[in-house]
Amino acid sequence: MGSISITLTGGCSRGSPTTEQRNGGARALLARHTVRGCHMAYSLRPGITYTWVGEVPFLLDINRNRYFKLTPRAADALLRLERRGNQKCDDLKLLSSFGILQETHEDSLIQPVLELPSIKKSYFEEPLRTSLKYIAIAAIDQFWSFIAIRCVGLPVAVAQLRKRTQRRPCQRNTPSLAHLIGAYRFVDLFLSAESRCLVRSFGLARSLTRYGITFALAIGVRTGPFGAHCWVQIEDKSLSDNRDKAREYTPIMVL
Repeated sequence: MGSISITLTGGCSRGSPTTEQRNGGARALLARHTVRGCHMAYSLRPGITYTWVGEVPFLLDINRNRYFKLTPRAADALLRLERRGNQKCDDLKLLSSFGILQETHEDSLIQPVLELPSIKKSYFEEPLRTSLKYIAIAAIDQFWSFIAIRCVGLPVAVAQLRKRTQRRPCQRNTPSLAHLIGAYRFVDLFLSAESRCLVRSFGLARSLTRYGITFALAIGVRTGPFGAHCWVQIEDKSLSDNRDKAREYTPIMVL
């Protein structure tokens, strides 16, 4: 999906938490932590996000341009922090050695990326229709995302996209989403979409910010074999793929 490297640093963890257990434990981590005589506040290091794929916690370090997973011991330590049960001072040291945690003076929330609605529909199932106006927008915004990601770096591209989502739209007219998506599908006829999911998705997200449209851009991972993918969705409808594509992946970062 892009140029992020993959670092696998251990095997599977034991005792995978349920979604309810993870979220329940995470909600409890809003206060300063006390861990068997260790008094400190801590948080995930900037740029770190993670998710559980089955029994394995996968992490994305966007600032260091890599995916990685934890050793069983480190995965158990992370699980204890989520559940806030039987933590040890060594847990904090161990996870800090992986570059996951940092000490902070503020209260923290340790939790995996929140789940997105399961995709049930896709604009790719509808007839392709577009116009020259939207094709021009798709070409310009994909060129921007290519330059931003390849030349400046993904962390900068993410920061720029976050800023754009917080601004008011620079155009007042609401676009036809079908025609806008159609423009990206039209470009796909000339440039392979399979190897450009990162560029396409960031370009599409930029196009949506032109009109103040709320969306979710996700980077997801899968195992057996390991793979990564980037896509855009609005609620349960995919804007960038057939509906079955993103179902193969678990979100590890969401904008």
